[in-house]
Amino acid sequence: MILSTVRTRKALLPFLLFAALALTAHAPLADSPDKGDAIHVRGGPWTLAARVFKSEHLSARPHLIVVLHGDAPGVNPTYQYNFAHEAASSIDDAIVVALMRPGYADGKGLASEGNIGWKLGDNYTSDRIESIVDAARALLKQYDASDLTLVGHSGGAAISADILGLYPGVATRALLVSCPCDVPAFRWSMIKFQWNPLWLIPVSSVSPQNEVSAIPKSTRVRMVVGANDPVTPEPLTLAFARALRARGVPVTVTILPKLGHEILLEPATLDQLKDLMRGA
Repeated sequence: MILSTVRTRKALLPFLLFAALALTAHAPLADSPDKGDAIHVRGGPWTLAARVFKSEHLSARPHLIVVLHGDAPGVNPTYQYNFAHEAASSIDDAIVVALMRPGYADGKGLASEGNIGWKLGDNYTSDRIESIVDAARALLKQYDASDLTLVGHSGGAAISADILGLYPGVATRALLVSCPCDVPAFRWSMIKFQWNPLWLIPVSSVSPQNEVSAIPKSTRVRMVVGANDPVTPEPLTLAFARALRARGVPVTVTILPKLGHEILLEPATLDQLKDLMRGA
């Protein structure tokens, strides 16, 4: 009887995974511009793919902005290219790199090496985070950039927040959009949202909420969340912001009324990045 139950669970696993991906799949987004230059950069054991967008006027020491997409279950992420393109077009003296997270592909010929995982809050692990940090450091050197700003959406926001705590001082600013900053709380909320047992599988993701104490007080953080976000609800953002303030890290939270999870391309989100970069 036990053997039969195990076999049944194994048989159901692909169906349950498909259901989880379908329920968390990103809404269709505008196709990405092809103006960015495709590059590859070494990140630890893996080579990561990216597209690069540049401001019209660049100094000898430009700002580097690295954009990280979300978990993107069921789709190949390209929306980060749109954001990077708009950011480079509206921010002075910036090189904006839309980096493909380990294991991901954009469906347009660019792919990063590495293991993509289940896309269930399980791929914010120390090895993937280290790979992105190594790539960011290589980009800082390659472009002789003066500083690093991280922009992350959803799972990319969790990784960005992890970097602030695990690698203090690497980034001086961060824009965290729709952040699952408390990974256990996020995964539990997804269990209730989807009623899918796959979210009960143990993971080794690093939770940003546990790394706040190491974030330098000089770091500037902005957070944006949709008031109607069912995937990364507003309380996850507010809890992380409270922890930052208790640490003494300056943080601003913007809640977008009537909007859900897919808000990276909202004008208000770009405005937050522009404000963050003013006086940089």
